[in-house]
Amino acid sequence: MKKIIVLVTLIVCGAVIILGNLHWNQKLSAQGESIAKKAVPVEAIKEEKQVKPDVLTYATNLPEDVQEKIKIAVDSNEPVEFVIFGTSDVEGTWIEPFKKEITTTYGENVFEITAISTGDNSTRELVNEEIYEEVNELEPDVLLFEAPMLKDNGNVGINNTLVNLEEIVDAWQEANEDMILLIQPSQPLYDPLYYHSEVKQLQEFAKKEDLIYLNHWENWPDLDDVEMKDYLTKDKKVNEKGYEVWAEYLIKYFVAK
Repeated sequence: MKKIIVLVTLIVCGAVIILGNLHWNQKLSAQGESIAKKAVPVEAIKEEKQVKPDVLTYATNLPEDVQEKIKIAVDSNEPVEFVIFGTSDVEGTWIEPFKKEITTTYGENVFEITAISTGDNSTRELVNEEIYEEVNELEPDVLLFEAPMLKDNGNVGINNTLVNLEEIVDAWQEANEDMILLIQPSQPLYDPLYYHSEVKQLQEFAKKEDLIYLNHWENWPDLDDVEMKDYLTKDKKVNEKGYEVWAEYLIKYFVAK
């Protein structure tokens, strides 16, 4: 009888030990899975933190207000509304390579770029026909305005041009006081007469109005250099080579590398 009791006791103890080991192993396994699950979002957060500074480093050439808008866009996944408004055609110009580079560098969700061509309209038409109101309808965070200086040249008169530009800029700023406005001249010409002087006055206007002036002419040959002809067609319009240097200037400004 004693032998049976001892045997039963040994069996019970063995079973307890085996069940205890199984329970312990299951507990360890469950803890391991829990830790693994918790580790995934941590790694994702680390990766996200690594991405954000990289994106922001590309914006170091931009005004602090624009950099802040980019940071908000990255954090919120709501893109910066970026409008290009000017005389250049949308297709086959500097706009296409510029948009491509911006999207490639910053990603598809940082900038929402909309380009509007004003065609052959001068500042007079922009004001009289209120074409500039198209910008207000889009409510951009950032606006890059190509002032139609070449369209005005010989047609409007620089004094009238500046008055028109002031009216346009005032209307934009009144409608959207948080908008960042950048202004650039239209294309250069080879050996112009009064055009160069008029564009200089545009630059002075931008300084007076505390606007950011993007002087892409710096990336072209000198106006009196015969090489300038290589960047223009026979009828003095910008050719593919000209649009390349134009895009290059703007890309270097918006994408610091």
